[in-house]
Amino acid sequence: MEFKELVKERRSCRSFEKEAVSEGHLDAILDAGIWAPNPLNLQPWEFLIVTEGERKSEIRAVAEEAKQKVLDGEGPGWVSKYDMDFLEGAPMLIVVLYDPGKSGLGPFFGQEQGALQASSACIQNMMLAAADLGYGSLWFTWFEPQRLKDVLNIPENREIAGVIPLGRPSGESKAPPRKDPKVYRDTYGDEGP
Repeated sequence: MEFKELVKERRSCRSFEKEAVSEGHLDAILDAGIWAPNPLNLQPWEFLIVTEGERKSEIRAVAEEAKQKVLDGEGPGWVSKYDMDFLEGAPMLIVVLYDPGKSGLGPFFGQEQGALQASSACIQNMMLAAADLGYGSLWFTWFEPQRLKDVLNIPENREIAGVIPLGRPSGESKAPPRKDPKVYRDTYGDEGP
């Protein structure tokens, strides 16, 4: 698929077929991820692959707790309509971890998020590669990080950039509308010619 088409065709998927993700396709998706830009080539990411049903159920429970916390905190009501079934229904979940100590030179001038930013680029690459191979995915972040770390035995010196449910999509996802970008020239607020 052409890159421009791929970027526009990738969708957040919350409904999956049962078909497993092949090891070859997983390798290709991870390989796309590790070519993301990153500070000083420190490559701060690690991947935890989850396919076991009980573990996926535990991840769903953590997500349901986070959803309830939003509702109890009088967050937006639309949150209640989201069902977390897809966390168990996806054939695979890829938990993308990162080492916050691998942020490059940023900490010297108040930019502490280099490892997270690199891991975010990694996730984007992975999701585009997945779409190119015919898989659906989602960048999932509805969880209390410490609760998920406890469930997955993730060490304290690692953080979670996101969970990617991955599998063949069941049905089609409609593209949400996009707004025109806000573009300024030379200084913020100056829209230029």
